[in-house]
Amino acid sequence: MRADILFQKVLDNTATEEERKELYRMMEMPLGAQAVHTQIDLLLAADKDLQDISDAEMESMLHAIYAAEPPVKKKLTPTILRIGAWAAAAAAVLLMLTLSPIWKTEKSVLPGIPEMPVLPGGNMAVLTLANGQQVILDSAGQQHIAQQQTMLVQQRGQLIYQQQGNTAASGYNTLTTPRGGQFKVVLPDGTTVWLNAASSLRYPLAFGKKERTVEVTGEAYFEVAGAANTPFKVKTAGDQTIEVLGTAFNVNAYTDETTIQTTLVSGAIAVNDGEERRQLQPGQAAVTHIGKHGIELIPHPEIAQVTAWKNGVFDFNRVPLKAVMLQLSRWYNIEVTYADHVPDITFWGRMDRNLPLADVLLILEKSEVHFKIESNGTKLIVMP
Repeated sequence: MRADILFQKVLDNTATEEERKELYRMMEMPLGAQAVHTQIDLLLAADKDLQDISDAEMESMLHAIYAAEPPVKKKLTPTILRIGAWAAAAAAVLLMLTLSPIWKTEKSVLPGIPEMPVLPGGNMAVLTLANGQQVILDSAGQQHIAQQQTMLVQQRGQLIYQQQGNTAASGYNTLTTPRGGQFKVVLPDGTTVWLNAASSLRYPLAFGKKERTVEVTGEAYFEVAGAANTPFKVKTAGDQTIEVLGTAFNVNAYTDETTIQTTLVSGAIAVNDGEERRQLQPGQAAVTHIGKHGIELIPHPEIAQVTAWKNGVFDFNRVPLKAVMLQLSRWYNIEVTYADHVPDITFWGRMDRNLPLADVLLILEKSEVHFKIESNGTKLIVMP
C-alpha cells in the first residue's frame, strides 16, 4: 500500500517534502490511518528503535492517529510495552517529542492539576564559598564575585572562574543545584561541568600541580581541559574515583539510587572502585554498586540517552516507568509515590524538558498511567 511505503520513507528520513505531505493527507482518511496503525504495531512487536523524525512530523502523525477511529486492540509483547489501548501504545512510541494540538485542548480533563502551573526546572543553583557565604544563582543573574585572587563571573546560567593574580587561591567552593535546577560552571583550569538537578560539585579555587580533584553527587557532564601532567579526578559516593586526562564523560551518582554509572563520550578514563580498576574506551560505560565493590563494563551504552538531559531533552527510549518518574520528580520538584506495585510499563521516545508539568501529566494519562494529584500539584501518586 502506498501509505506503508511513505511511512517507511519518513522513518528512514528519505521522504521528500511532497511525499511527507502526501502521507499526512492519506492519514486523514480511514484507510491511511489504519495503515499507519499497522506499521506502528510492527515497530512495537519488532522491538526496534525509531529513526530521528522532526517534532512537527511526529505531531502531525500523532494528531492523525488520535483523530482516527482506533482499530481492534492487539496484544503487545509485555517486555516491550504493557499499555492498554492501541492509541496509548501509539502514544508511547511517538508521544515523547512535543504535545500534539489535540492534547493541548484537553488540559481541563485532568483533576488535581493546580491553577498555578508547575513549571519545569531551569538554571538555578546555590554557590557556597570557601568562607561559608552562600550566593544564589539563577537564569537571569549577571554578577561578579571577588574571591581571593579569583573573579567569579556569572553569565545567566553559567559560572566562570577567572584567575586575577599570580598567587594561587585556597579553599573549596561547592555548587549545588536544587530539585528542579541545573547549572553550568567553567572551573579554574578551563574544565566545563554541567550539573543536573539535585546535584552538587565540590572543587578547589585553584588546582594543584600534581592533580585536579573534584567531588560529585547526583549527575554531571564533564568536558575536561587537557593537562597531560595533571590528571583530573572525580570522586563519587563510596570509594569510586574516576581518573581523567582530557575527555568528555557523564557520571550519574545520585545517592538515592543503588548504582553509579560513568559513561565515556570521548577520550579515556579509568574507574577505580576499591581495589578494582577498569579502563574505558569511548562509547563504553562502567557501573558500580553502592555498598559493594565491583565494576560492570557496559560495552555499548546509549550515549545520546545518557547525555540527553544536558541537551534539554528527556530520552525515555526503552525506559521503565519507575526510572521515568524518578527523572520527572527531580526536574519538576514533585514527590512521586506508588499506591501499590510499580506498573510494568516501558516508554519509548523523547520529551522536551521545557514542558510544563500539566503537559507531562497529559502524556502519562494518554499512556494509561493511572495517578492522582495531591498537595496542590506537588505530589503524584501512581495507582495500580
